[in-house]
Amino acid sequence: MKKISILFLFFVAVLAVFSCKKTEEETTLPSLSAFSINTATPFVREGTVQTFSLDVSRMVASDGKDIRGKLGVAWHITGATRDTLTRDVMSSNPSYTVKSDVVGNYTVTCYIFSMDDEYYSTSTATSFSVIEPETALTGQESEQIILVGDKAYSVFNAGGLTWMGQNLYGTSSGVDYEGCEVVSDVFGRYYTWEEAVKACPEGWRLPTALEFDSILGTVSGDLMVDAQFLNKDMWSYWPEVKITNARKFNAIPVGYMDMSQDAPMFGYLKYACWWTADQMEDDDEEWGVFRYIYEDEPTIMKGKGSKTSLALTVRCVKESGD
Repeated sequence: MKKISILFLFFVAVLAVFSCKKTEEETTLPSLSAFSINTATPFVREGTVQTFSLDVSRMVASDGKDIRGKLGVAWHITGATRDTLTRDVMSSNPSYTVKSDVVGNYTVTCYIFSMDDEYYSTSTATSFSVIEPETALTGQESEQIILVGDKAYSVFNAGGLTWMGQNLYGTSSGVDYEGCEVVSDVFGRYYTWEEAVKACPEGWRLPTALEFDSILGTVSGDLMVDAQFLNKDMWSYWPEVKITNARKFNAIPVGYMDMSQDAPMFGYLKYACWWTADQMEDDDEEWGVFRYIYEDEPTIMKGKGSKTSLALTVRCVKESGD
């Protein structure tokens, strides 16, 4: 009798396991993937209007079957003082328009959900910041502010030269960071070497590699400034690097561009790079010469790059007293 009871309990347990497994299989839903929305412009001004559209042309289900049932779309935006939700049906391939009316960080999320409970809800998102360029960057230091044309620049004097204490901006050549004109006078513009040698305002020029090395030295921390962009440190802390900004150079890590790439921006918050007036021939090819800083390296480094596709920031100099 005891053996029969034990066997009975065993079969009840097995039945319960299979019952749970069956329930789990019945309630596990496939998911949807490979849909997207257009990427937001990273930095915009107050009042900028952006429209986000959903692309479902490549959407697939995880179970490999054709997508079935009715699907709905929910758009959600969070950030600053906004927190709103709108809904529409998939058949209209809806878009969502956002007017950036408050300074702050925003995330736009698009949810796809099954109106017939055929799939798990899934989402995709993109983020951007609304900024005031005059106040977005803090912590920079200045010996003097002067007007160069109609642009205000921080400058300092060293080695018989007046140096710009911020990256060149507001010119007709060069390109903005990720197409964001609003940060041009914060980050500077990015120039190929061929653009850089012509970009400095009248009376100013690119420094030579010798001037850069002999006047500014070799210590990266002497050029780096402990600046914050949108209240976040631009340079990460590394014990080997002592940030002093002793030269009042105000170096910030805004990276570089390779214009031969589909997504050309590299090294943001890692590298600061500037062209010199020098060029060199190597391997039967002419290169532009530049100087650069990497976040965890205590020395200023030397480099060379394509004169036509590599785009770096620029500092201009003029003879002191001119």
